[in-house]
Amino acid sequence: MEKEGKTDLYYGIRAIEVICIGIFVFGMLWEGTEALKLTTPQFMMVYGGMGALISELVARLFKKKILK
Repeated sequence: MEKEGKTDLYYGIRAIEVICIGIFVFGMLWEGTEALKLTTPQFMMVYGGMGALISELVARLFKKKILK
């Protein structure tokens, strides 16, 4: 397989991994909010906080990759 083909395959696998992690986090938050019986504002705070945390982590990972 050519190097370019291997690179495309690698990025495809990484994209699937990101989708799977997103589904896992979404499911964990969904079940957690039902188990804890959160109100709508509490529910929104949990999702907003987790979204901000996850986006910050992803941004830092991409920044490290870009600087290399």
